[in-house]
Amino acid sequence: MAQAPEFPELAPHRAALRDFLAGQVDAFEPELRPMVRDVLAHPGKLLRPTLAFASAFDGATPSPEVVRGAAVVELVHLATLVHDDVLDGADQRHGSDTPNRTHGAHAAILFGDALFAHALVLAAELPTPDLCRLVATGAREVCSGEVCQTFSRGQADLAMADYRRHIRLKTAELFVAACRAGSQLSGMPAGSPHQEGCAAFALALGIAYQIYDDLADMLLSSASAGKTLGTDVASGKLTLPALLERERSGPEAVRRLLAGEDPRAVIAPATWRACLDQLESEIAAAERALAPLASAPGTPLLLRLTTFLRAAAAKVGAQAPR
Repeated sequence: MAQAPEFPELAPHRAALRDFLAGQVDAFEPELRPMVRDVLAHPGKLLRPTLAFASAFDGATPSPEVVRGAAVVELVHLATLVHDDVLDGADQRHGSDTPNRTHGAHAAILFGDALFAHALVLAAELPTPDLCRLVATGAREVCSGEVCQTFSRGQADLAMADYRRHIRLKTAELFVAACRAGSQLSGMPAGSPHQEGCAAFALALGIAYQIYDDLADMLLSSASAGKTLGTDVASGKLTLPALLERERSGPEAVRRLLAGEDPRAVIAPATWRACLDQLESEIAAAERALAPLASAPGTPLLLRLTTFLRAAAAKVGAQAPR
């Protein structure tokens, strides 16, 4: 993946987040604390806290409420990753062994549940119940998206509309929750132009990011990505490249993919290009959503994420057959 963007403006925010999360370890039982420390030690790109902080950014030190809101969203995200790795049989995440590998599926599932529950405990301590409802809804949508995608495994006639609904739920809705939480905890009222613009940005960015992730699963190596890849088709998940190739050449392409053939041998160069075009379309939609917020202090930070995703997409696209 392309190098994650630097956010020197958010250095105090990230430091506060790191300290806050480290302070949560002792809330768990002694047997779970090493697992909590381990997932916190490999945080990845922190995209969701970055969305929360950028949506709240005013140039000042972050408020404790905004830091807590960012931590809640990140804990929900970490919980989903723990569960994802069980579902996909993944051994590596962020260059480290997953709880699924080190402790087994049974313990990993329950550990992910504990992370979800603690996120809701923290959300309940925020100043308004609206935020607890917002985060709980986001967590429900993520889990629902994963369940829907699980039910669709091996479904050769999966509709494109259903694929897009699944990725909106499993990825984009938590991006949206991060932006809404950040803006609302910074004092922007629910439904304000600022909050709605940030939310629309996050929705399109989240869809683009999941399309990128689906392409990376087929085109990048596990070593270069720092996590177990190649799990989508292996587990029967049909993602954008498979669905577009089915539209281009017919259902035989899906049968070959589900039978284990190399996606590079099945999917035509024109289909890879069409996937990248859809990804770019979502990135452009995200940028358009921020046009009314051009003067907001956090807008340049949010736009840095679209620059990052374009670079990541270019790296993946370079691996596609031509």
